[in-house]
Amino acid sequence: MMNIFVFRERLRGLYQKYELYIDPIIKFVVAFIVFQLINSSIGYDIRLKKIPIVLLLSLLSAFTPSAVLILLAVLISIGHVYAMSKILSIIIILIMLIIYCLFLRYTPKLGYVVIAIPILYLLKIPYVVPIVLGLFAAPISIIPTSCGVIVYYLFKIIKDAQNLQMDVSVEDTLQLYTNVVNQLVTNKQLFVTIIIFAVIIIVTYIVRRMKFDYAHEIAVVAGALTCILGFLISNLFFDIDNQIGIMILGTLASGILGIIIQFFHLALDYTGVEYVQFEDEDYYYYVKAVPKINVTTPQINVKRINPQKKYSMKDAIKGKNNLENRIHEEDEDEDYEEDQEYIDYGIDRNDDGK
Repeated sequence: MMNIFVFRERLRGLYQKYELYIDPIIKFVVAFIVFQLINSSIGYDIRLKKIPIVLLLSLLSAFTPSAVLILLAVLISIGHVYAMSKILSIIIILIMLIIYCLFLRYTPKLGYVVIAIPILYLLKIPYVVPIVLGLFAAPISIIPTSCGVIVYYLFKIIKDAQNLQMDVSVEDTLQLYTNVVNQLVTNKQLFVTIIIFAVIIIVTYIVRRMKFDYAHEIAVVAGALTCILGFLISNLFFDIDNQIGIMILGTLASGILGIIIQFFHLALDYTGVEYVQFEDEDYYYYVKAVPKINVTTPQINVKRINPQKKYSMKDAIKGKNNLENRIHEEDEDEDYEEDQEYIDYGIDRNDDGK
């Protein structure tokens, strides 16, 4: 276990040291994956699918705030819909504006959740979003989570429309718009998913704030169990096909990711819990203090051992002469010191002590 904590501290130290370079790289990779997933899912405009365009947009997202990535992802999605139907793209723009105004007013810092849920749905692990939000955010994060679910099902409905053409008549396009809106409004799976995700956030948040040991880790488990039970109940009572096997595997993977994220964010040593009591003029306090696990990474000291030098006969003779000269100088120094002692006593060494 100690090796894991040392590895954690080394990764955190490495990130803190090279944060200026790591952040743009991570943002570039995330943006590239997001744009590629959008193009593979609803990639109807060939121009937007070109690699130079994707790389250029990813590079722009790497050196700008996360809101720019969200805006570019929305614009690319609308561009693909526009390539299929101009009138339908206008409807999509209106829906996006409503969603944007809804979450921007209350949760401007959680805008990335709206784009994270549709992307993670493609990876079969969208359940990690409500679990992580329950760990690190407040229940107000239900709003952007719901918006992200709506965006996913909106584009899923558009993708499932097989008769969508670029040159259809206005009547057919309006009929298609009516069908899309009706499927969005009457989609039971959409509303059930919003409710389940909201319950996951609330349950995880409540358990995380409790005062027993390992509350954060237990909160992740509680959120994962809530997710599985919620979709199982929806499958039984509402006759909704949730692909139970994929859902359970995705929930387990999401729970593992949540525990890993929690581990790198905060690790507590519950064996060293202390209870402190103190008071001021108005209150008497009972405080439970749990120390954080801080491990000092071992320092590796490398000792350099110089190889033994090879000396020639000439070097040996030279070294011998230097040694004899040094010995001769030392003898002269000893004679000089003895002379100084006799001088101090007023005695001449040549007088044989007389």
